[in-house]
Amino acid sequence: MIDLSKKFLIYGYGITGKSIENYLKNKHCDYNIYDDYKKLNKKKFVNKSFILNNLKFYNYFIISPSIKIGKSHFLYKYRNKILIDLDFLSLEISSQKLIGVTGTEGKSSTCSYLNELLSKKYRTKIIGNFGNTILNKKNLKNFLSKIDFLIIELSSYQLDKIKFLKLNYALITNIYSDHLEYHKNFENYVLSKFRIQNLLFNDSKLYISEKLFLEFNDYIKISPKRLTLHNYKTYKKNNLIEYFKELNLNSVKNLIHNIDPDIKVKKNIILNELNFRNQLIHKSKNLSIYNDSKCTNLKNAIYKINLIKSSKKILILGGKLKKLDNSKLNVSNTLVLIFGHYSDSFLVHLNFINSRYYRFNDLDELIIFLGLIIKIYKYNHILFSPGGESFDSYQNYSDRGKNFSRLIKKILF
Repeated sequence: MIDLSKKFLIYGYGITGKSIENYLKNKHCDYNIYDDYKKLNKKKFVNKSFILNNLKFYNYFIISPSIKIGKSHFLYKYRNKILIDLDFLSLEISSQKLIGVTGTEGKSSTCSYLNELLSKKYRTKIIGNFGNTILNKKNLKNFLSKIDFLIIELSSYQLDKIKFLKLNYALITNIYSDHLEYHKNFENYVLSKFRIQNLLFNDSKLYISEKLFLEFNDYIKISPKRLTLHNYKTYKKNNLIEYFKELNLNSVKNLIHNIDPDIKVKKNIILNELNFRNQLIHKSKNLSIYNDSKCTNLKNAIYKINLIKSSKKILILGGKLKKLDNSKLNVSNTLVLIFGHYSDSFLVHLNFINSRYYRFNDLDELIIFLGLIIKIYKYNHILFSPGGESFDSYQNYSDRGKNFSRLIKKILF
């Protein structure tokens, strides 16, 4: 249990750091703040020299989940004292039930579906990697007292560091190779995802697909008593929204049923979809255009375009690639358009089967070309699923997605 009477160092002053500061301030705690890149004129802000001379006086170090504490880092030998923001929920939770959701793809959509289904009968809230924080609430216990289910989207970074948070339910959507810059190899990444089972109460269960269990059971120790498996179905749909909706709904059915059997998960249920995640932004008789700007994983982008069974389809890639293994990805029957400074790096990882590619300096230039060819060659599917991070040219994936939608409107109307 975290002792709030001890001394804290907030390491990193971004969104997470600021929310932690508000929490500690509300609790009248003793804390300092340090950031590698910011020098602020604040009473609680200290420099690196001060920290290095006073490390032993801090009882806890609260860091942003994405910060890697390697052997050369000055906090490495204090890593047992490292916390993240979600650990503090352990001090505030009473009767609320916590649902943890992780995976490579579909975390946000699955959290959104759980929230929408459960909120028909219960009071719910999504937090975590989803982008919402509640630690800066002045009276957090009072806020939480009005919630029945707290749904927490958990990244591999967070799972790598959490020490005190406990879950009533946990779900893994899927696991593909990702974040290898941080985890170094795929096995470490898989291990980080399955750490979610360590957060479960003794009588709680992990919900995964049979496919996931069979794929990773050889080197992940999972007690069958802690598992609830669901069948992994393959769906024959050309509509990406419907395809992933059914996939994500299938993953939550058992969980919803075990929480409350009276809540029915119907196949034709209407659910709100997330912006920039397989979002259908144009639909006409002969053309469907999807804005999947949230996709920053090249393997997932190729997987999605290969799901579309058509020889008249376009995949738009771009951004800064995450670290990948050396295997080649087969892209079939597709025109691939790649934009941005890092376009050459995509080609190293792609094997074109009945496909071809063109490169462009930026998205604006690419869209001008797209406006010409869709009218001449009558393409019927366009998927904007960049497969790379947005920070080469945009503030975030949302900024990139908005720009794509804006540019598409110019060539369609």
